[in-house]
Parts: sequence; C-alpha cells; structure tokens
Amino acid sequence: MTAGSEPSILVSGMEDWQSRAAFVVQFRPGTDIRAGRLEGKVEHIASYEAARFHSLDELMAFIARVLSEIPRSGQ
Repeated sequence: MTAGSEPSILVSGMEDWQSRAAFVVQFRPGTDIRAGRLEGKVEHIASYEAARFHSLDELMAFIARVLSEIPRSGQ
C-alpha cells in the first residue's frame, strides 16, 4: 500500500452501522468500578459528540441516546 492510500475495506467499513456505533471511553484516575466510582469522558467516534460522566448510569445514558439516533441501514 502506498502512502496516502486507504484500503477499500476501511472506506466502505466506515459506512457500517457498527462503525457509526463506536465510542472511546476515558476513565479519570481514581475510578474504581468495583466500588461504584466511575468518572471520565465518552466520545462518539462518528459525530465527535462527547460528554463527561460521573456514574455508570450517566455513561450508559449517553451511549443509549447516541445509539438511538443512528439510522440502521435498511430502515
């Protein structure tokens, strides 16, 4: 592969629902999942929409909201 070229699978793969449903989750220092302390930032890869969260409920609410806004192919 030459510099600057992208494999066709990467380009076509970005159109998949699964690719549009990708997130990055960053946890702050001091997060202790077993103790129920979760803090950090979550970002939706396709839209760059991001939010800070202070609990598992807040994290899951953001993900659920964003996923509900993604049109599925064939619909």
